[in-house]
Amino acid sequence: MAKNELEIVGELGFGFQIAISGLLEGSRNSFTFAAIDRQIVHAFARQHAARGMNISELTAESSGVVDYQRSKSESILSWQSTNRETGVIQNLPEANSYASLFADMTASYEIKRLPNNWDSAVWDPRSFGGPQGIAIVGISNNGSWRNPGPQLDNRRVFGSYSKPLLLATAVALEQWVKTAENNYSKLKKLNEFARQVLTQRIPELKIAGELRNSDPRYLAFCIPGLVAEELLRKVESAGFLIDAGSACGGGALAPSHVLTAMGFPLDGNFRLTFKPEQSVESVNDLVERIAASA
Repeated sequence: MAKNELEIVGELGFGFQIAISGLLEGSRNSFTFAAIDRQIVHAFARQHAARGMNISELTAESSGVVDYQRSKSESILSWQSTNRETGVIQNLPEANSYASLFADMTASYEIKRLPNNWDSAVWDPRSFGGPQGIAIVGISNNGSWRNPGPQLDNRRVFGSYSKPLLLATAVALEQWVKTAENNYSKLKKLNEFARQVLTQRIPELKIAGELRNSDPRYLAFCIPGLVAEELLRKVESAGFLIDAGSACGGGALAPSHVLTAMGFPLDGNFRLTFKPEQSVESVNDLVERIAASA
């Protein structure tokens, strides 16, 4: 990717707007997206349909994998590299399955993992240890992206962003590149250990996705029939913080549309996020507390 294919914006939501609108604005092509996509992508799909255009929602398998090859060759495809709730990593789509492609890279561990033919993309610096309040937008020099706003000069993206946050992003990215491979190994061991202990201690627990094709930073699971708020309170009282519900829903405990799309029940959804500085002992304390509170 060339340096002139990257733009910096002040908000992640604006990054999605620029990247997707530049493909949909004025286009009569259908828009294909996945049931497990972020809610903002679903909102663009509804807007495209409201304009009288065709949309197509791809379902997810129980493993969280989406078959992007079912997309039509003339469609605008929204492809998600990694799901930030389950950590499930999606296969790269073949070029003959779309006319243009938006890549959601906001939760991808491999920050350069793009299809050969891509048109626009968005990265969230938080995925590689950077700050909130800034986002990176990729616009391919060879793609079909067109500025969705008024053409006042040669700029593709308008708006300001924080220079200190940009510097912090650069520092975080440099550190990430140095440590990513080693940290990945640590995270995989923590995730694998947590999966083993949780399934042993809570037989009815269901884990979303398989570790072999998932980002080890994330672990989503369901304990059917359990009230999420009660478990969160018990775990927090022991000094641990975990998440429940949807990672991009309107409320903290809003049902996860991602897990629902994978066939999981609406209740008892939880998410763990691992960091390389954590130890097996600390993870064991956490999962034992979850098991005792379930």
